[in-house]
Amino acid sequence: MFQKLFAIKSSAWELLIIVVVAAICPRLMWQGGIIDSHDALYVAQPLFTGLAAIGAHIILRGQRDRLRHKSDKAFVVGSVISVWFVIYFLTGLVVTFVHNAVASSIETILLNICVFGITAAAIEYIRYSLLLLVGRRNALWFGIIVSLILAMQQIALLQIGDTSSAVEVVKFLITFVVPAIINNMLLGYLSTTVGLSSQLVYGLGIVAATILPPIIPKYDWYMTSMSSIILAMAVYVIVDRSNVDTDEIRSRHHYRRHSRFAFDAMFGLIMIALILFMTGAFTYKPVVIMSNSMLPVFSRGSMVVVQQVRNPMDINIGDIIQYEADKKTITHRVVAIDTAEDDSGDRIFTTKGDNNPSRDPPVAQSHIIGIIRSSVPFIGYPTVWLREISQKH
Repeated sequence: MFQKLFAIKSSAWELLIIVVVAAICPRLMWQGGIIDSHDALYVAQPLFTGLAAIGAHIILRGQRDRLRHKSDKAFVVGSVISVWFVIYFLTGLVVTFVHNAVASSIETILLNICVFGITAAAIEYIRYSLLLLVGRRNALWFGIIVSLILAMQQIALLQIGDTSSAVEVVKFLITFVVPAIINNMLLGYLSTTVGLSSQLVYGLGIVAATILPPIIPKYDWYMTSMSSIILAMAVYVIVDRSNVDTDEIRSRHHYRRHSRFAFDAMFGLIMIALILFMTGAFTYKPVVIMSNSMLPVFSRGSMVVVQQVRNPMDINIGDIIQYEADKKTITHRVVAIDTAEDDSGDRIFTTKGDNNPSRDPPVAQSHIIGIIRSSVPFIGYPTVWLREISQKH
């Protein structure tokens, strides 16, 4: 390990230190009261990243990569982003649209293009310079370090102190941390395999998709995170497979074998994590709604995310819970909470579907599965149809 560390050029370590300073300075200046949050985001961040990019250009001293077919791969990346954006935007026809808070006016859009466009371009040039300086042998492990540092810069991990409950921590991790790390890992992969142009297309494409549309689909935190992760995975898979027949791979087969294994392993771990989530191995589990009893909150065919309940005291009146009754799974709102008349002190819950005329029979706390934390319309319809078909037969 130490041999690998000493094998890295001193110029790469110098640039990495510059990157760390550029990443933390805006946040420290804001927390220290030197500037407000607006200036930290719109002035300090692009200024420090821009200066770091200039430093990277000076340190790089005209050094260039020898990657081929860079323009072709940039076109592939751009095509994937375009298809993803079309699908993403069309889903608004199902989940409805909302006004984009960061595209409230032409002036705001132009300001965001300058600020976030400059920042994204500078960050990608810095990433490209760092991985070019360390060489292909060290690009994998050093790239992971760079990805984590740049992910921290993007998500500002100190915001974790603003979360007040375990649910908010989970939402913060899924909404910001996981997508930031995955996207930075992808950008590191693009840097070492297809070059700066593809990085810029992906990085700036994400910025454009975020700040340009005046309206965006009404996604909740879970779907927003999943759409970002799916895009990153799609870009990786398509770019990775498009490299199979290039001369670059034939000439660098040994490096390619190890690099491809590493990123395939990352892809596999992500898929395993998603499968475990879908099967309820974690605290959160997705479940498909089979009726319209909770209209207009969610309807038949919606998928809800259920958080397992460890302490019945966490359930309050107004919460939507899921429980088992008469060999059925019911998802209704809590309208009353009582205490059992025996000495157990257990809680008894009375529920009612928002679209139902009457209340449900009381349910004991031992039958409670969890609390509904989020919902996604319509995507559970395949499960509904399959279940109906199986019941007919």
